[in-house]
Amino acid sequence: MAVRTGAAIPFGKMYADHELSDYSSVQVPFVVDIGGKPIPELFIGGYIGIAVGGSAEKKVDLGGTRDSGYLRFGWRAGVEGQYHFIPGGDINPWVGYGFGWEAVGLGTIQGSPWAAVLAGYEFAHLMGGADFRLTRIVGVGPFVDVSFGRYTDSDRNELDDADHATHGWAIFGVRAVFVP
Repeated sequence: MAVRTGAAIPFGKMYADHELSDYSSVQVPFVVDIGGKPIPELFIGGYIGIAVGGSAEKKVDLGGTRDSGYLRFGWRAGVEGQYHFIPGGDINPWVGYGFGWEAVGLGTIQGSPWAAVLAGYEFAHLMGGADFRLTRIVGVGPFVDVSFGRYTDSDRNELDDADHATHGWAIFGVRAVFVP
């Protein structure tokens, strides 16, 4: 099991001609990895996470509801695999790949609790880092996580295939791993 946190930076298009960074600023993610190792080098499992952050400076009309620009809330879940290069070492570099489902709520504090909720799939969730073993059962280290996805569902607007666009999140942070 591992817990990751850091700073998530949006990039790419939310949909059609709308940049994700116009709607959402940097978020603080909390991601949990749960799974097992069939061999010492290979972790297979899943991830689930939430992220909270502020709005971007640009205010945008989201399907008839004016975004008053306060809170952004994201969530994601999926499956993943990680390869650990030196699983028994004091320093264990690793790389991973996953895919899953994600959503982002573009919220307003005044009036309606959510201006829009967009959901879709993450088709590439690339990650890597290094764990520094503190004890036999605990390690801590830096990681980088870059995900690419497409929002395909919206609670406010119908998203046609032509509206789908690729977006992503780049996460830089620290990870604590238990029973590495």
